[in-house]
Amino acid sequence: MKFGIVIVDEQSSFVHRNLPAAVETLKALGCAEQNILVRHAPRLFNATMMTQFFAEYTDVDAVIILTESSPAPEYRAMLDGVTKLQIAWNMPVCIGDCTAASEAVEMVSVQNEMEAAAPEHISPDRKAIN
Repeated sequence: MKFGIVIVDEQSSFVHRNLPAAVETLKALGCAEQNILVRHAPRLFNATMMTQFFAEYTDVDAVIILTESSPAPEYRAMLDGVTKLQIAWNMPVCIGDCTAASEAVEMVSVQNEMEAAAPEHISPDRKAIN
């Protein structure tokens, strides 16, 4: 498994607490450290663009966006953009704190199980869809 992590505001205490915990969670769940790609989004609205970067230019199985929930319109816009990307790229994206890492692993596992259970003639290769 390979994961992309988008961090927003890399100097915040939230990121300092959650990034190491997310990486350790992924490693504990079987992801090799070299298969964890971390990228910084300067502002929250850039997280959508970074997620699309991971989808288009890498072979990650899922993206984790480490950011605090917020009532700000910028946060809502990011959620809407990421939802559209998940559908377009058939790639799980989990948002939140370090628990998002275990959610991402679970979503990748569920996706792999569903693809394996699909009849061969309709089983899509989600990496080749795009």
